[in-house]
Amino acid sequence: MPRVFKIFFITLTVSVAFLLGLYFGGHYYRLSLVFYALPESVRNAFFPGDNILQLQREVEGILQDNFYKPVDSSRMENSAMEGMINSLEDPYTAYFSPEDFRYFMEHTNGSFVGVGVLLETKDGKLTIVDTIEGSPARGAGIKPGDVITAVDGQVIEGKTEEEAVAFMRGKEGTKVVLHVKRGEEDIDFELIRKAIEIPIISEKMLDRNGKKIGYVLLDQFSLDAGPKVQGAVERLTKDGAQAIILDLRNNGGGLLDEAVNVGSIFIEDGSIVSVVSRDGKSEVYDARGDANETIPLVVLVNGYTASASEIVAGAIKDDARGKLIGEKTFGKGVVQNINPLSNGGAIKFTSGSYYTPRGIDINKIGIEPDIPAVDDPATPADEVIERALFELAS
Repeated sequence: MPRVFKIFFITLTVSVAFLLGLYFGGHYYRLSLVFYALPESVRNAFFPGDNILQLQREVEGILQDNFYKPVDSSRMENSAMEGMINSLEDPYTAYFSPEDFRYFMEHTNGSFVGVGVLLETKDGKLTIVDTIEGSPARGAGIKPGDVITAVDGQVIEGKTEEEAVAFMRGKEGTKVVLHVKRGEEDIDFELIRKAIEIPIISEKMLDRNGKKIGYVLLDQFSLDAGPKVQGAVERLTKDGAQAIILDLRNNGGGLLDEAVNVGSIFIEDGSIVSVVSRDGKSEVYDARGDANETIPLVVLVNGYTASASEIVAGAIKDDARGKLIGEKTFGKGVVQNINPLSNGGAIKFTSGSYYTPRGIDINKIGIEPDIPAVDDPATPADEVIERALFELAS
């Protein structure tokens, strides 16, 4: 073949390949006609594991070209990932978009813009565990036990906690309406979003019959919760506290490591918690030493004491280190991990079940208190704290 024809055919081949690349690059779903024309054995040999990805691209391409309205590819891809997560039917596993993940990390680090509610899924309902001091939700009168049914008219039944919180986020100073069910009553709360600093811990000295008793309230197990509780206990004992009340009521949990840190403040050695993965392997988290094992201790719990809070409560009870006073805990005996993704988002997934030091599974069961007590909101006194003071000062 003359050299000029060779150059012509090579140029033609490259040009056709280039044009086909442009065409199929913008209409890659059309490749499915070729892809699925191949025998299944060939597809699996040359494209192992790509069938699902190919199908997703095929659907996206068809909709991009033919749907009657413009298609937001990013939103569609996020929804596809959320669909995968929802198929697991696990209320604690969730996909974070890049924006959601940024908000989540802000919340974990102690500050965010929002309305100030802490949520848990209870009996399939998004239930308010607590509201943050100084938040729009606390100021409007939203209470623990209220169930959120809609946000700005958007029904959130079946949504995860993270999805519901995403509806409530927005720019500081903007309005959001929470639709809440309280018993048989339906209430709308119109709130203005604001920047919120989470005061995860507070402390004070109480006195009963001349005996000084230190009181430590922990709102959540966010970053540095352990060192902060330890600092509070050390300050109170230095000021003469002869006993400690650790209040974990309405504490929905947080970081596993911080739960181990808090438990280690009072338990010198031995297991704080063990986590069992799906292959049956158990990872034991032991106390980290240097504990104050002599000071009398009471831990306050209720129906919204969950997750990391239950790890601490379970360890204290199993070790007989102190007494639990209050109501049966929430019963969330599973642990989540968070893996960042290449798009800036993340996936939070349930990675195992946890067991108390005595091997007790509390998931969907909860932990019974040693001494039952209930706070009556109609009275100015906190009957649970009063019961703890009676126990420690007797």
